[in-house]
Amino acid sequence: MTASDDQKTSSPGALDGISVVEFGEGVSAAYAAKLLGDHGANVVKVERPQGDPTRRRGPFPGANADLDASGLFAYLNTNKLGVCLDVETAAGAATMDRLVARADIFVTDVSAEVLRTVECDPAALRRRHPRLIVVTLSPFGAGGPWSDRVGDELTAYAASGFAYGTPGIPDAAEDLYAEPPLHPSCFVAETIAGVAASIGAIASVLGRRQTGEGCHVDLGVQAVAASVQIRDLMPSSYGAARYNRLLNPTSIGRMPNFYLPCRDGYVTIAAPMEIHWKRLIDAMGGPEWAHQPKYATEKARMENWQDLRIRLSEWAMTCTSAQLEELGNKYEIMLFPFYSVRDLVESDHVRSRDALVEISLGSAAMRMPAAPFKMSATPWAVRRPAPALGQHNELLAAKETSA
Repeated sequence: MTASDDQKTSSPGALDGISVVEFGEGVSAAYAAKLLGDHGANVVKVERPQGDPTRRRGPFPGANADLDASGLFAYLNTNKLGVCLDVETAAGAATMDRLVARADIFVTDVSAEVLRTVECDPAALRRRHPRLIVVTLSPFGAGGPWSDRVGDELTAYAASGFAYGTPGIPDAAEDLYAEPPLHPSCFVAETIAGVAASIGAIASVLGRRQTGEGCHVDLGVQAVAASVQIRDLMPSSYGAARYNRLLNPTSIGRMPNFYLPCRDGYVTIAAPMEIHWKRLIDAMGGPEWAHQPKYATEKARMENWQDLRIRLSEWAMTCTSAQLEELGNKYEIMLFPFYSVRDLVESDHVRSRDALVEISLGSAAMRMPAAPFKMSATPWAVRRPAPALGQHNELLAAKETSA
């Protein structure tokens, strides 16, 4: 499927009738608004004259940094109208306010200082538009001793505790200080925050039906990221156990649970319960070593996990990833090849699930993720591609004139 600017679907989206104004310059607000727009909300993205910074981040289909052909921007801004406003002028601020006056939701990750300058801070917006739902995303939220600190994805990610446990099992560190924490090459904290913001916005729309009043939804990216640190936070709060990036019995839990090399790459082997371990022994052909007392119980396998990893590595190296995957299916154990992103994109399963959609990006075609779930009555769709800078200014002006 290729999206065009006027593409429509036969069914309205689940959020049809909800209007959103996004004033975002990062990933979190853009992703929150994208999730709303992808499911039917009418989203207007407001950019300042310099354009959203994600336009300059790429990747780009060619050697030149075309501001209208950034892969990151294209993904984050499908199903949005785009207007360019100099909101720091009186005329631009007035136009912004007229947009917001007609909206149900205002989403922003712009700094509090800028919001105050353009009179779009939550308090001012709520005074002027009491039914508006104002959603703000910032590194540390609008309250607390860190609320005025600046930050970004890496800052919030590190401050959330994610970095303390990354990498974790099965590819953990052997020295907590010699091997620094890692950050995946994606926007983990800001993406999670975008999901939380979209849920908070929709919950507030439902709440407004009961009260008739809007509200301010305040999200700190650090707090949102920390909220998914269940494994690490619980023992730190209630017990003496400390999870970290080291290979140790406390962190690794039930064994085996590894990434292991095989003849043509890597595979995951997870057999945490007794029934899984017995099936894995059968899949390996019942080797004598697997019946030794040091591997006979869950506790013993955890205590001897280093020897166990060596044994399993020796076995995995005798097989290809495809052979190991076949054994996993046959014996009903969690055994699966390591996939590169390219492998994932080209997999038959992803294609059959329509998990990727093709769009045009400049003169090139690209694939981007579709919705991870399927809704039968109100299906997800790309109704329009990400807008060029200021693409819909004239459309906005025409609507204001007709109004």
